Amino acid sequence: MTPPGSFRGSQRPESSKPGGKWLSRPAHVAILVFVSSVILAAGLIWRLEAYRLHQARHLAAILAAERAYTIQTSIDHVLSATYTLAAMLQQGKGVIPDFEQTAGRLLRFYPGAAALQLAPGGVIQQVVPRAGNEQAIGHDLLHDPERDKEALRARDSGQLMLAGPFDLRQGGRGAAGRLPVFLDQEQGKETFWGFAIVLIAFPAALAPAQLHELPERGYAYELSRQHPDSGDKQVISASTIAPLDPVDRMLSVPNARWTLSIAPVAGWHAGSGLWWKSALALLLCLLLAWQTAWQAKLVAVSKEHERTLEQRVAQRTADLQRFAEVTAHHLQEPARRVASYAGRLRSQLAGRIDDDEVQASLSFISQQAARLQDLLRDVELYLAADQPRAKVESCAAEEILAALLAALAAPITEAGAKITVGPLPATLIDAPRLADLFRIALENALWHGRGEQPLRIDISGERLGEWVRYSISDNGPGVEEEYRRRVFRIFERLSSSSAGTGVGLAILRRISESAGGNAWLEENPGGGCRLVLELPAGDQPLPLVGSAV
Repeated sequence: MTPPGSFRGSQRPESSKPGGKWLSRPAHVAILVFVSSVILAAGLIWRLEAYRLHQARHLAAILAAERAYTIQTSIDHVLSATYTLAAMLQQGKGVIPDFEQTAGRLLRFYPGAAALQLAPGGVIQQVVPRAGNEQAIGHDLLHDPERDKEALRARDSGQLMLAGPFDLRQGGRGAAGRLPVFLDQEQGKETFWGFAIVLIAFPAALAPAQLHELPERGYAYELSRQHPDSGDKQVISASTIAPLDPVDRMLSVPNARWTLSIAPVAGWHAGSGLWWKSALALLLCLLLAWQTAWQAKLVAVSKEHERTLEQRVAQRTADLQRFAEVTAHHLQEPARRVASYAGRLRSQLAGRIDDDEVQASLSFISQQAARLQDLLRDVELYLAADQPRAKVESCAAEEILAALLAALAAPITEAGAKITVGPLPATLIDAPRLADLFRIALENALWHGRGEQPLRIDISGERLGEWVRYSISDNGPGVEEEYRRRVFRIFERLSSSSAGTGVGLAILRRISESAGGNAWLEENPGGGCRLVLELPAGDQPLPLVGSAV
């Protein structure tokens, strides 16, 4: 517990703390605020930009998924025409009667198919429509050095293969879906008949995906595949501007995987307002730093003014205390002379003047001069109560109290008081002020503790952790609870007729608090009053004690 009014240690001023002097300068505070706000603003802009970029890529991914699904659905539908042709060939034992009319009707159900072809033995023999595709007739797929690998792979695997894109013999670019057709023989074996082919022309086959709308919406695109043999990328369709850092969507087609790539034409960061956001954030950081510097300057000026006022108040307080001390000291001599000459005059006039009023006046002068001496002595003692008058060390309270009881033997005897003393632990204080504490406590008990029964004063002490607590109890009339704090004020007396100057208990509390402790009054369980003094224990290190004014 830290006693009220005590000072356990002096605080370090703000400027003496690590970094305190640096932070006390407005310019340094402004720089710190500016750097901190720039870091926070950069982090916020980065988070916002990352979120915007995530949303933009998510939107592009949705567009790519929609277009890729449409392309894959369209290609799968067109390629299914080869299965229709294969079924008809197997039913006709390798012949489709009136192929041109039949194929023409089939093409109506397969938008995106540019032509249907039959290639018995791998050589294209029939094409519908024939117009514009004459150069494809007679093309030997199995012996064409540029296209035989995919044709042979289809034949050997028995699976539908999508070859291309490539330049068509009849002009333009396209791809070909080739389904190998096998016919049953009498022995239950299958023999390779040839290919049922559907020709896909670009970009007509991609029309359902409406890729041409993507540049109008601000997106660049590219539809490509990786060649199954060479591994090279083959572009199937693309916008005039290549997409940068695109969002990719894969399409599964026979014999290959196509990739649809989409990205904004102007890039992902275009239109984000990153530059003006950064400029605005920088401007706000500068304004905040300027505002902080201005406020810091005001605070610094205010603190400097406060320090100046504190120094002035401290100086004036010290001057007043010094003036009061000097005044009280120098008034002691006139008071002593008034008392001395009043006594001499009374002695000289004894037997000469029988006037009772004159004798009473001389007695009153002597009494008031003595009271003035006591008052000046106590005021001087009060003003110096917070300053040690000897070395602060562990004091043996029992020895000091024993010497004091011997010095006060006459007043004790006159009051008829019985004093009992218990164990008193050592305390950390200078010996003269500890003697003053016990003297004031005993005098207060002798003056105010008298009642109808013989006065009894009990003095005891106990150790409570880092503190020692002394109790001076009497069996007198006591002090009512509402006055127990008031009596510690200077010049405060409960009765104008009571003895004392009204300064004693104020001195007692001032000494206790300046030593780091406290003092208070409480009711004595056996009746009367108990004065409690709480002081640092004698084996504690010397505390940093501030003066109480």
